[in-house]
Formats: sequence, structure tokens, C-alpha cells
Amino acid sequence: MIGVLIVTHGNFSEAIIKSMELVFGHQKKLEALTLNYGDDVRDLLVKVKEKSKELDDGDGVMVLVDLLGGSPCNVAASCLRDENIQCVTGLNLPMLISVLEERHNVALSQLPEAALENGKSGIVNLKQLIG
Repeated sequence: MIGVLIVTHGNFSEAIIKSMELVFGHQKKLEALTLNYGDDVRDLLVKVKEKSKELDDGDGVMVLVDLLGGSPCNVAASCLRDENIQCVTGLNLPMLISVLEERHNVALSQLPEAALENGKSGIVNLKQLIG
């Protein structure tokens, strides 16, 4: 099973997991890391590498981060030389649920596309949709 690691600014990673569990239930091989004010980015890098190794049982790890260009993203980017790691930015709840659902059906190399597609499809102007 592909492991999923969520790395965000503040407690967003922990909160989105709790929100996801309301909709989709508890999930295995899912971990959250946070970067809070005053934290050392080098420590986060060590934690990302450690968690990625813990989560990878041979199928790889999908890393989801909140903000393109932010410190969590930059840390994840430095780990992408490892072919068993993929990363998508712009984390939202539809993206997370789709990754958790699709990780059983596709290879790691295909999972980013599912994340992108479902993350984007969950963003709509509701007034236009129902109006």
C-alpha cells in the first residue's frame, strides 16, 4: 500500500486528517507533520525522510503539502530524488480523499494525476453551479 505523508504549515495537516476521518474513516499508513513558527526547517527535513522510510513498504510514498514554494514544499522537493516519493501541492480535502482511495488501485507514478484531478474538481463556484 502506498503511504501518504501530509506536511503543512501549522496544524493544518493534523486537522485535515481529522476532517477526512469524518467522511472516509480511519486510514492506515497516513501520517502528518507540521511546521510551526520557530521550528527549524532542517529538523522538518529529517522528519520527512524518517516518516517516508516508515511509510514505504515497497509501494512508495505520496507527500501532500499545502503551499507551492513554502518550506514544507521545499523540504519535500529535496526528497524527490528518491524514486519512491511523489509530491503534490495545494492540499485540500477532495485531494486527500482521492489519494487515499486511489492508492489501492494505481501505481505511485499515477497517483499525482489523481490528486490533481480530484483536488481541482472540488473547487467550484457554487452559485454558478446551482444557479
